[in-house]
Amino acid sequence: MLNIRALLALITAWLGMLLAIPVVVLALPFWVVAILTRAFFRCLEPRYVSWQQVIEFYSTIGWKPKPNLNTHGLADEVFHLTTDAEGWRGKATVTQSQIVVFGDSFAFGQGVSDQAFFSELNPNLCVKAIGSPGYNMVQELLWMRRLSPQLQGKLIVWLIYFGNDLYENLVPEMCSYRMPFVREVNGTGDWEIVTDHIRPVKWFYPAELRVARIDYYEKLAQLCSPNSLSERAYSACEFLVQQGRDLYSRMGTQLTIMTIPETTQLSPRGLEFLRSCVADPKTVDPDFPDEKLAGICNRLKIPLIALKDHLSLEHYKEHDPHWNEKGHERVAGLLFDLYREQFLTGKRNGIGT
Repeated sequence: MLNIRALLALITAWLGMLLAIPVVVLALPFWVVAILTRAFFRCLEPRYVSWQQVIEFYSTIGWKPKPNLNTHGLADEVFHLTTDAEGWRGKATVTQSQIVVFGDSFAFGQGVSDQAFFSELNPNLCVKAIGSPGYNMVQELLWMRRLSPQLQGKLIVWLIYFGNDLYENLVPEMCSYRMPFVREVNGTGDWEIVTDHIRPVKWFYPAELRVARIDYYEKLAQLCSPNSLSERAYSACEFLVQQGRDLYSRMGTQLTIMTIPETTQLSPRGLEFLRSCVADPKTVDPDFPDEKLAGICNRLKIPLIALKDHLSLEHYKEHDPHWNEKGHERVAGLLFDLYREQFLTGKRNGIGT
């Protein structure tokens, strides 16, 4: 009886295979076409370079984008980028520009091709963006100082990204690349900028320490709530913003702060995830960073634009934390409004030239 059942099972299996053959034969051409199509488009897709291939060592500041690039990068998709003779994206020079924007990868335009980059979208406004992937606020301030002779009478916009800028002001390296940072002076509440460790040689940490240092969302969640880390981070931020304010006040130049939310701050689902990253979820408030920056800017009498009031998830890439083309278009419009309403009014009040 057992042998008969085994024989019937074998016959059934063979019949199933025989019946499947026509289906496989019919589907095979479609599978072949799909495979060949993917291979064809991979061949057409431009070669892209890594972030490390876009940058070069730069004394005191750590790194900067290479000059005269004409290449492709990769975010959630391949994008085309070029840089000028100084290493910055965009056609205009600093001297030609009415607005100069300082920042990190958002100022660099990470993830979008040149024609969609915010600085290139308004033919009636000349904008220059000074930024690089990985920059913290210290590096941006140092560029403000270096470029200050060219910034007289311009509108300066400083982008501050809540995702990592505030925390990374406090650490001396990023992905083993040495970068300037700020440290507290003997527990006095005063801060100083540290650059004497900047060299081309990378720092390599043990793997267990590196993992502990890169918990991006845990740090962001802590910066969205009152605690010892956020207190230090916002104190350091105020020191840096005041340094920028003092620099431009002496020049008669207007500085505006523009804050950039992380995507988890923009939706209930994102906030739920962010709250899951800390021991006390109730303390996490997505508006807390903007409230702290608003307090800083009020004390220093600096205009603040909170992009959390102007952006939504539709302005960000789906699988990358940066703006998509729609986001760049929105920011370009805000910069035009800022220049028209604030800067021209400032000129009438004697600010600028």
